[in-house]
Amino acid sequence: MGFYERLIGGSIPGGEPHIPVHQIMAALGEFERGKLTGQNIADAFGLSAPELAEAGSLIAKIVTPLEAISIGGFVTFINVGATYDAVSASQGLGFVRVQTAGITGFEFTVRVNKIGTGTQSWQLWNETDAAEITVINDAGATGIKLLSIQHTFPSALLPGFKTVRVRAKSTTANDDPVYFGACVLVNRIERMSAEELHEVLLLAETGVAYGTVVSLKARLGVV
Repeated sequence: MGFYERLIGGSIPGGEPHIPVHQIMAALGEFERGKLTGQNIADAFGLSAPELAEAGSLIAKIVTPLEAISIGGFVTFINVGATYDAVSASQGLGFVRVQTAGITGFEFTVRVNKIGTGTQSWQLWNETDAAEITVINDAGATGIKLLSIQHTFPSALLPGFKTVRVRAKSTTANDDPVYFGACVLVNRIERMSAEELHEVLLLAETGVAYGTVVSLKARLGVV
């Protein structure tokens, strides 16, 4: 029996017991707040590994999305360097902690004053995983400008927190750009509030609506 079957149905003789909606929502809330672990929930409700994975899909549905994330502001470079983090200023362009649940893509925008002759790179860097997310390479003229790039992920990101920051470099190491700040405009899969999720599960549990696994999953937007 699966997690959603146990949410909808009553106890089955000799089978796995029904999971009360009020109780699982309380447990998922504590999981989201970091007070309970996945193993705590699995033990409390007797969840198998596949059932725990399905329960995790509910957590992903109630993470509050951040539509726009601002990163740092006003750093003047003196010799930006030909590699990222060659100077302390590149380390100080600002960072954020991002909840990644359901992110499908974003628009990365930086506002800068290009001073120098090289191709200047403004990189969005995943500090947690030591990996480039995306980069804007500016080979254009000098002057104040807004530079943007769109980035799409192959599939929606899983829940978790990542530290993200901006880094800079230039093909001409002694370029002196001015960084005014950056913004990441986030796109996520459809979300719902914890209250909305609770109400949907109660309707399914009582048989008022969404009384089958197929209809419940369709309403929740989970696989």
